[in-house]
Amino acid sequence: MQDKLYVILTYAVAGIVIGLWPSCVPEKVRATGGLLPTPRYSAAATWASVVGLLIAALAAVVVTGESLLSPVILVCGVTALATSVSRRGVDVIVMFTCFFALCVSVTLPWWRRDSGALDASVYELAIFFLVVVAFVRLFLAELPAGQGGAPGVWIVIYTCCAAFLTFSTGIFDDRYGFRMMWHHWGAYVGPAELLVSGAAIFHDFPAQYGLGPTALIAGFCGKDCWHAMHFITAFATLAYSVLIAILALALARRRWPERLAVLALCLATCFLWTGYPAHLVSPMMTPSVSGMRFLPAMLLLTYLFFAGEIEHSKRKRLAAHALWALGVLWSPESAFYVTFLWWPYYFFVRRAPGGLSSRLLGFMKAGTSLVAGTVVFLAILVGVYHLIYGEWPTVYAILAYAIDPPGPLPINWHGAIWYFLLATSAGLGTLVYSWRKTGDNVAFRRGFLVQLLSYAVFSYFLGRSHDNNLLNIMPLVMLVLLSAMSVVESRVLARGSVVLSAVLLGWLPVFGWQAWRQDVMSLRVFSFDSRIEQKFDPRWWMSGLPGDARRAISYIYKHYGEPVTLLNDSYDLVRSAPPDPWSALNAPEDFDYIPSERRREFLSLTAASLRRVGWVVVDQNFDAEPWLADFDSAYRRSDRLEFGSYYAIRYVPKMQ
Repeated sequence: MQDKLYVILTYAVAGIVIGLWPSCVPEKVRATGGLLPTPRYSAAATWASVVGLLIAALAAVVVTGESLLSPVILVCGVTALATSVSRRGVDVIVMFTCFFALCVSVTLPWWRRDSGALDASVYELAIFFLVVVAFVRLFLAELPAGQGGAPGVWIVIYTCCAAFLTFSTGIFDDRYGFRMMWHHWGAYVGPAELLVSGAAIFHDFPAQYGLGPTALIAGFCGKDCWHAMHFITAFATLAYSVLIAILALALARRRWPERLAVLALCLATCFLWTGYPAHLVSPMMTPSVSGMRFLPAMLLLTYLFFAGEIEHSKRKRLAAHALWALGVLWSPESAFYVTFLWWPYYFFVRRAPGGLSSRLLGFMKAGTSLVAGTVVFLAILVGVYHLIYGEWPTVYAILAYAIDPPGPLPINWHGAIWYFLLATSAGLGTLVYSWRKTGDNVAFRRGFLVQLLSYAVFSYFLGRSHDNNLLNIMPLVMLVLLSAMSVVESRVLARGSVVLSAVLLGWLPVFGWQAWRQDVMSLRVFSFDSRIEQKFDPRWWMSGLPGDARRAISYIYKHYGEPVTLLNDSYDLVRSAPPDPWSALNAPEDFDYIPSERRREFLSLTAASLRRVGWVVVDQNFDAEPWLADFDSAYRRSDRLEFGSYYAIRYVPKMQ
């Protein structure tokens, strides 16, 4: 993370400004209607804007790595022209705004840009053009207002579609997607099994995704944590997507074509952009891209979104504090999300009227109450923890995956980060514009809330910094863009936001649809297997392993009946039902980036608390020496068996 130090500092400073500026900047709204006069632009100012946008558009071309005459850039140019034509002719400023936004959007399909330039066929570019132009024209059309019908009907229809995509299990038959799911589900199930075994979370072992998911899975484990994982993930994914749709409909105008387009955006962002577009499967395969990571923050956002005049109701503020506390309990990441969402908004609604000194005094008063409440809350949590385990949690065990994030990469400055920055700029520009035009109203508050959470979850990208991480937060970025679309008086902000939203549908043809194509053709898309976790049976899973690995695991189960940890390039957790963890490294995928000295601490603690014997099955071609040395620090070797390209070591706790 050292190479990102300046980026993180910039992110922190910008976050402070974004979160606190409405509390510090007084409203400039006239009493006559609450509007400032519409500015008049001179010819010189207009041409200066054109030149500035042209330079920005050329800069966007440079960022994408495309040449000016590449088919992708030419299609972007034609699309920009088609979306800027009106009865009055071509709006040059709007055209360059659209061209800039379209060029930036080329960075989104990262899997098709191995050589820097986007690899898209004529057919895909043609669909992109048609979808974007149709979407933009739809949102610019003069349609009758109030023709959208009851929002509840739309939510029911959307929920049915989202439930179908969530609970359809045919896609799990895809071998690549299933391997992905095994790896990512194991990172949740491994800590849950340890919690069920009696080991102390955040002392004996860390939990990559926090207390909330781990405790929830453990609470419903019974004899099989994988079964619990399936349904918890499904309902969290569904709930998250439905909340996104509820907020999106609240931001959209009451016109049925626009509502239909907005719900299509919700489905695309919640299930397709987060479903690993390079080989499109489902967000169920990687639960951390959906509700299992973001649901507590979405619950708080939805509540604040509809809790009007919260500053005048102590009961409403207490409910918000309770949802904030839920987010803090869920995970360290979630704690940051809900804090960045609730605290700045609390400062805003509790701001004191008057001059600078009055505002500062109100700010200090609100901050003192928040900090004091947080200290008391955390003290209670630590006290309850000590009563349960007789131990104190450690700071490293709580923040292990923030201190040592899994798979950190350098930021790709020619990648999708520019789309996020442009969408954030559109959202902030809209907020400033609205603040000067209308001041504090419902629309401004809702835009401010979605901007806060969208910026907060960007920290998820800063940890690993793969371009795909930005695609996983696209539902919240989409809400920011929907909020910006409402500023119809600003043609640059509104049109740019519409185009940035349209490309989320326009680029769908370049996705890797092969798994879904096979799923539909074989009619497996209509499969709803409530026992999908049976696919995690070792006999099915091991069919994809080398024969020697299968032979080793089968032999140990048959002759010893003891649990196994597999060390090879996959780092996957071996399923056990009922749960039978024997060491802190129950899910090796959780510990690949944890330093060796920390792994040894956790191994020693779980060896002392669990006192169980287990096996490590190792690929001969895998560099396992550092891992085995860690096991040797807390266990002694009692047996070694050879199975060709694999070998197995039996470990007994040293205190036995």
